[in-house]
Amino acid sequence: MVTSNNGTCMLCKQNVEHRNIVKHLNKCLEKELSSNTSEKERIFLIKIYSGKSFWLFIEINGSSTLERLDSFLRKTWLECCGHMSQFHINGENYSCDGEMKILIRQIFDVGSKFDYAYDFGSTTELEGKIISIRAGKLPKNIRLLAQNTLPEEVKCATCGKSAEVICSVCYDFCCKKCKQKHNNCEGEEFMLPVVNSPRMGVCGYTGEN
Repeated sequence: MVTSNNGTCMLCKQNVEHRNIVKHLNKCLEKELSSNTSEKERIFLIKIYSGKSFWLFIEINGSSTLERLDSFLRKTWLECCGHMSQFHINGENYSCDGEMKILIRQIFDVGSKFDYAYDFGSTTELEGKIISIRAGKLPKNIRLLAQNTLPEEVKCATCGKSAEVICSVCYDFCCKKCKQKHNNCEGEEFMLPVVNSPRMGVCGYTGEN
């Protein structure tokens, strides 16, 4: 079965297919680009994803740090209990104990790839790729440009309606009605909300912080 893989452009609020999102973002960005090409700062366009369903496109200043990117990912997609995290880049690990102070421009170039892990118990793993670099400087260092919409397969396992929660024991999706009859596991206290994140249903994650 073919399912759509769409997302929302945060610049124009348009619904865009994943395969067209980079081209679309470039057009949106052209409308706001400054004519000042002497700007010494650089802005990095990065795709961060988990499988095919969950993805983000962000921009971040080259003078920002891995620590700032880590904080953004936690706030947007991951943070539940203050777990440790780590980037893996070019064979090196960068953890929370000061190693993330390195600047984005010092470690990335166009085409660079990286892996990222949050929580070394119930781990959520992400991948990233640098799509492009342009001259300029973001006033707030980092911003979200586009994000996937909730995958179509998030349906109640019992009746097929839109799911409201996910069981953190068996990972079945349940609607509001069916969750009261879900007796495969331990009860409603083990239900977590359906959220647009690859950490959905894991640990105590309940959504964007």
